[in-house]
Amino acid sequence: MAEAEKTVANVMTKTVMAVELNTNAKECAKAMAKRGVSCVVVTQSGNAVGIITERDLVSKVLAEKIDAKNVLVRDIMSTPLITVGPEATLTSAAELMARYRIRRLVVVDASGSLVGLVTTGDLARTLAEKHGYREATFNAMARYAEGEFSGGPYQ
Repeated sequence: MAEAEKTVANVMTKTVMAVELNTNAKECAKAMAKRGVSCVVVTQSGNAVGIITERDLVSKVLAEKIDAKNVLVRDIMSTPLITVGPEATLTSAAELMARYRIRRLVVVDASGSLVGLVTTGDLARTLAEKHGYREATFNAMARYAEGEFSGGPYQ
């Protein structure tokens, strides 16, 4: 009997950093740096409405020489937000990522409330695990290496 395909709920990160629409870009960036995350979900009254990535901060604030304290995340967030439900299969999540050329999908429940985040790294880790960590390509995408994880060479 074939193994049931994993769902987004099986691999998503459940603790996701979120900021409200009217947070300024400087506070957002400081919070991201403190938590060591590469993105933050923008919410309005608890519902996910956008996403801010490191790339957004670099291309829309830093490269444009805008003072980060004077711009709100609502003005630089990526929208429309592409979302997926926790019950979606990993294949359908991967198809959405490929169609929209994105690396992160915000996971929301039926009411639109934020419940998680699934990334291409999560998909790669699932593939690496499925192949017993024997495929170097999957391991590289999953950032897996034998032994203890040290955080990589770029600290």
